[in-house]
Amino acid sequence: MSLGKNLRGFRKQRGMKLKELAEQLNVSYSYLSAVERDVKKPSIAMVKKISHILNISPTYLFEAEKVYGEKIRFIRRGRSLSIEELSDLSGISADKVEAFEEGTEEPDLDTLERLAEILNVTIRYFLEKNADSVSIGERVRREREKLGLTGAALADKANISPAMVSQIENDQSEPSLDTLESIAQALGVSVCYFLLEQEDVENLISSLNSDLLSLLGDPRVQAVLRAIRDLEAGDLKFILNYIQFFKRNKPLLNGNKNMEKI
Repeated sequence: MSLGKNLRGFRKQRGMKLKELAEQLNVSYSYLSAVERDVKKPSIAMVKKISHILNISPTYLFEAEKVYGEKIRFIRRGRSLSIEELSDLSGISADKVEAFEEGTEEPDLDTLERLAEILNVTIRYFLEKNADSVSIGERVRREREKLGLTGAALADKANISPAMVSQIENDQSEPSLDTLESIAQALGVSVCYFLLEQEDVENLISSLNSDLLSLLGDPRVQAVLRAIRDLEAGDLKFILNYIQFFKRNKPLLNGNKNMEKI
């Protein structure tokens, strides 16, 4: 689905008229209409402004269905549910659930709210935008260096000037969407990567069920977290390995406890 169609979909889900959104963005009705029809491309700043007003991640304007699919699959597996079980609990057909996860179909807001309720997560896990953490320039530099490219080599591959690459990486200039797409193609990443929100920490917290969230407020749990914070890498790795062992062998361990009681 294109940026314009995604924008139109989210605007309608928010119950906003085109004129209303245009007024909040301080742009003309005709300009916003052209964006929704994919006749014009908005600037990066405008993409961020739109996402702020609609209270969504900027990435959803590019690949909403893909992001949804990954999150639905991640949290479903985290709850140890099969597609069929999630289908039975939510009343959504198994074919639909599979289509959502594969990204071949996009769930509407009502469906996302139903899935959030069944999976015991907040709707913000799927929708709410978070604060930016890493600039576009830093992400460009990171990917360029990962590939062992010089600024000049990236400029040549993206068909832009070396000066432009330098300005972008040093956050002295914000690239147009066309330029960002050229850079993304040259680096072999999705343009969405450069618009990602705060890395996955907030999404992880949002995905926790209510019981775990309440546990985080327990002073005893907080004491454990503070203790972990001060551990060395080797000690922490040992504890994490033990947690994995416990999860794998929990039924057996519980069985031994029951035998001890007898």
